[in-house]
Amino acid sequence: MIKSMTGYGRHREVIDGRDILCEVKSVNSRYLDTNIKLGRAYNALEDKVKQYAATRVSRGKMDIYISIDRIAGDDNGLSVNEKFLESYVSLLRDIKERYALGGDVTIQTVAGRSEVFQLTRPDEDMEATAVALAQVMEKAFDGFTAMRETEGAKLEADLLGHLEVLEGLREKIAERAPISVSENNEKMKARIRELLDGVAYDEARLLTECAIFADKADISEEIARLGSHFEQFRKILKENVPVGRKLDFLVQEMNREVNTIGSKCNDGETAKIVIDAKSYVEKIREQIQNIE
Repeated sequence: MIKSMTGYGRHREVIDGRDILCEVKSVNSRYLDTNIKLGRAYNALEDKVKQYAATRVSRGKMDIYISIDRIAGDDNGLSVNEKFLESYVSLLRDIKERYALGGDVTIQTVAGRSEVFQLTRPDEDMEATAVALAQVMEKAFDGFTAMRETEGAKLEADLLGHLEVLEGLREKIAERAPISVSENNEKMKARIRELLDGVAYDEARLLTECAIFADKADISEEIARLGSHFEQFRKILKENVPVGRKLDFLVQEMNREVNTIGSKCNDGETAKIVIDAKSYVEKIREQIQNIE
């Protein structure tokens, strides 16, 4: 099943006193480009996040947002910043004496200063956090992948529809090819005879030149290669690996064959079919830009 490079996934869960949120979204990109937003306290986990993302996605521009909040407060402690408190109280007493001010330094005086108190937390167990984060990320990426597969199924249906139209246009070109060559030969011979009216010429040489022209205008090889490309395109769509780059290359080859047919044919009806074929090749090319 092909996957779109556009997707979104989100999961939030509380594990071992940690409220963990993971959001993943991606858009088109030729390569894998991962942007991770993680709290400074957990920067050490960034490489693990990037490595995990690379196991789930081969290309695309991904934004991964992760939030980790510790909600278990039993291990938190509140202590006095004694160094600050001593300096603060000493400074207040100096001001009182120097300027002969009234009043006393009380508990109310110092309690209003947030700098007096400091919240202490135990060292974070990064291994345990990494294990919990991995569980949340897996579920977020599962949702992300499901959306990409849904979008991929829609893309596949559209691509096969366009390919079917191209196959029909190829059949029309193949049916028209011998008729076009025959008509062009007759027109060329008639034109040459008209130009050489009353002048002796070698009929055998004329037929030889017409045959050479017909060979140069022959598009049977291009038609055959197009059919092979269409068959290969269908096979690639069934591969259970990222196929975007393969399809992109194959569509370039399709476009090359269609352009060659257009340059070789000297027939108005075939030229119209070629224009339609180019249009559908371009539609396919645009859509596979969103395939992983």
